Amino acid sequence: MPTITEVPDFNTLKEDGNKLFKEGRISEALDVYTKALGIVDIKDGDKAVIFKNRAACHLKTEDYQSVIDDCTSSLEIIPNDPKALYRRCQAYENLGKVEDAYKDAAAIIKVDPQNTAVQPILKRLNPIIQEKVKQQNSTSAKVSQMFELVFDPKTDKEQRLQACNNLIVLARDEAGAKSICETSGLEKLLQLLQEKDAEINQAAIRTLSCLTAENQERSYLVVEKIGLPRMMTFMTVKHEGLCTSTALLLQNLITAISGMSEYRKKVQHYHDERKSGNPCRYPKFELNERQTEFVDNVFKGLVKMLQSNKVSGYGRDSAMELIIKNMLRNDGVQWSRKFLDTDGIEGLLTIASAIPQHETCTIEITENSKYHASVALAKIYDDLLSDKERDLFREQCSAFFKDLFGDSLFESKVEAIKCISSLLQGPYEVGNIILGFDGVTQIMLALANSENPMHQQVAVEAIVHSASKKDKCAGLLNDAVPVLKKLYQESIDAVKVRALVGLCKLGSFGGSDASHRPMQDGSTLALAKACRKFLNDPNKSVDLRRWGTEGLAYLTLDAEVKEELINDSGALRSLIDVVAKADKNILYPAASVFVNLTNSYEKPDIMPEMIELAKYSKQHVPEDHEKDKPEHVKERVHKLAKAGVVTALVAIATTDSPNTREQISRVFSAITTEEDLRGIVVQQGGAKTLVDLSTKNNTDAGKIFASWSLARITITANPETTFPGQRIYEVVRPLISLLHIDRTALQNFEALLALTNLASLNDSLRKKILAEKGLSSIEHYMTEDHEMLKRAATECMCNMVMNEEVVKTFEGDNDRLKLMVLYCGEEDELVVRAATGALAMMTHNEKICKKVLEVNQWQEILLSTVVSENMEIQHRGCFVLKNLLSVDKETAEKVIEGQMLEVLMALSIQEDPKKEVVKKCAATCLEICVEHGLIKPKE
Repeated sequence: MPTITEVPDFNTLKEDGNKLFKEGRISEALDVYTKALGIVDIKDGDKAVIFKNRAACHLKTEDYQSVIDDCTSSLEIIPNDPKALYRRCQAYENLGKVEDAYKDAAAIIKVDPQNTAVQPILKRLNPIIQEKVKQQNSTSAKVSQMFELVFDPKTDKEQRLQACNNLIVLARDEAGAKSICETSGLEKLLQLLQEKDAEINQAAIRTLSCLTAENQERSYLVVEKIGLPRMMTFMTVKHEGLCTSTALLLQNLITAISGMSEYRKKVQHYHDERKSGNPCRYPKFELNERQTEFVDNVFKGLVKMLQSNKVSGYGRDSAMELIIKNMLRNDGVQWSRKFLDTDGIEGLLTIASAIPQHETCTIEITENSKYHASVALAKIYDDLLSDKERDLFREQCSAFFKDLFGDSLFESKVEAIKCISSLLQGPYEVGNIILGFDGVTQIMLALANSENPMHQQVAVEAIVHSASKKDKCAGLLNDAVPVLKKLYQESIDAVKVRALVGLCKLGSFGGSDASHRPMQDGSTLALAKACRKFLNDPNKSVDLRRWGTEGLAYLTLDAEVKEELINDSGALRSLIDVVAKADKNILYPAASVFVNLTNSYEKPDIMPEMIELAKYSKQHVPEDHEKDKPEHVKERVHKLAKAGVVTALVAIATTDSPNTREQISRVFSAITTEEDLRGIVVQQGGAKTLVDLSTKNNTDAGKIFASWSLARITITANPETTFPGQRIYEVVRPLISLLHIDRTALQNFEALLALTNLASLNDSLRKKILAEKGLSSIEHYMTEDHEMLKRAATECMCNMVMNEEVVKTFEGDNDRLKLMVLYCGEEDELVVRAATGALAMMTHNEKICKKVLEVNQWQEILLSTVVSENMEIQHRGCFVLKNLLSVDKETAEKVIEGQMLEVLMALSIQEDPKKEVVKKCAATCLEICVEHGLIKPKE
């Protein structure tokens, strides 16, 4: 007989959830309440109660949006329920939505005038609301004034634009945004969009962007009043600024209407909970019917723009950027799979194959279009989940190329080779499959050997990109070497520099291994010199200088090339200069050059025993070059930093490519290793960039390197001036992410030192560390065997206990306080100093004092602190005694038992002027004993 699983009823689940909540097992209580809501025949009243209870759980985990959602669901069933209103009010206040919080608080008072819990909230919010009303009235007048100026026929163009720009500023503020929407502002902005002036149109679009930023209600209103088709029309024009501004508006609409920003917060909360060891479910990203309709309409419009001959090159680029930002399943509105059901792949391949010089080319592109197409194709392919989906992607790509190669037009074959370059820069695996088609290699080499410079250029680019993977470097590229050498010697610059990069790839086949040289001696240096020549010549186009940079990206794996480049100040300046001027294609090669110069690339850890074994078995063993030793690397890092590389890194960091951002993070890490260079990083804007690199759009390794650099800067610089305003709070999370078992001891140590520095500044930062679950990590390292880690963690905890919430954790039924007392008796003087400091602050609390007396040998430990030769420890020990003596007479009697009283008396009369603070503290201890009647006053 099969076993019958008993399904728990509603009441059982409710009671279990309540019990778990009282016990502090919040995550488990959440699961139980969620199960209770899943029961089909649950009554409305019961459902309202569970929604309220689940909201209480979310309040504990600080998931305020979920609190609002659950309380709203409860209030839909039982309107004006005080508990639901109160919890939602708290959540609104924590999210900074003071007006909504005030409305709920006022509703509670209406229903329950005697409610005392809500009174403090009302008292806090009332002056804020009054100020907002005052501000709103002032802002409304400004909005009206700006619109009057814009539409006044007497106003000239410059004044109109200034008034439009003022509207943008007003729209960024919540009061201004409300005022615009409430005073027919959207209708007026629509009028501005109907004018035939791109600058006025752009100002109106930018105002709409500010109105819609993270506001779903206003976003729906803008779509309703302006219309999605009208907005997307502005992405077709030949005006780069207008296309970019429209793309930003569409992105704001997608983010706000889909609820993507709230979803990302839930994902972050999920990761935080997992790090803390709390089991929780990964949040689902689900769209309702209205949201789905809007997102689908945007998607269809963008896909149409890819191949439309009515769209400008700028508009096509903006469309691809939006596609790239929103396609991912885990961090977007999940467009990647939809591409396979449309002609989206064909559209991207059409852009990748476009050659404006051909009469058959019907679409306009920019220098960046092929780069965007490559990135989009790579992102789509990487995001596909199943073999079936990837097979469909490959089939669509194969069909596109078969059409081009099967076409009787010679231009189609040239376009196909051009497109292969983009695929090889994107989904390399798919590009390699196309490269394997019969006759493709022969066509490529034939084009390279032709007399047409444009055909040569297309072919050489394809040859170069076909060897992007090192394991392929000896294949096609080796066969094409004679062609590359010929083109390098005889062709025009545009072809010559590309052939040069192909030769550079061959020259870099051995990587940084000094014992492996695929080319004859001197060839690598000669190639590097040629690359520097292209880079150094200001008369060369940006494109030629970009290719020169790409060649160096391969050759600078060679230590001799590194030394020549770092000593060529003109080439370094040119490299830094070209980063700011060139297109996005240069960013990764430039970052790679900087990584190679600083030796910050990833190196495998090889055990010495394995090296000896390899030598014994006559296997090849990689060797470091003499000029790649630490002293040479350090010198190169200093020269690079002084040449202004930080400025270049800040510029490159604007890229959306996680791999490029990782390279930048590695270089920053190499620079901040040198303490005397950290000031340069801060002065040239590196600190702000590092905060961004440590949290957004970076690989896991990249985030670690960026966080490590932040830790080093925070240790040596004043954090309040280095990270002004709110940015200082953004540093906390990256530092806590470094406190992990998978990080090195040095990374953990420097993260602890940085957190110690932050925790010493103010209570807001201590609260932030606490909110980011940093306390448990700090506590973990206090118990480490590693002496330096234990010391750093204890010093950090010494600063953290200045926060009352942290002190409460020591009051509970645990061994936290016991450990701190025991550390006061350690041999390591710095650990003792930190522990006695923490104890001196915590023993202001009576409960803590009582717990101190429960620790075995507490008297001996405290006695060792007051007789310490270190004056700081001695003073802190006396301070602990003063706090213990102040509790009550019974505690004081225990404290002065044994030798303690004699020691205090001796300290109170010692004559060393340097120990005056110790003398005074000891005297105070004796005065307290007198007050308790334990000793007689001194006559």
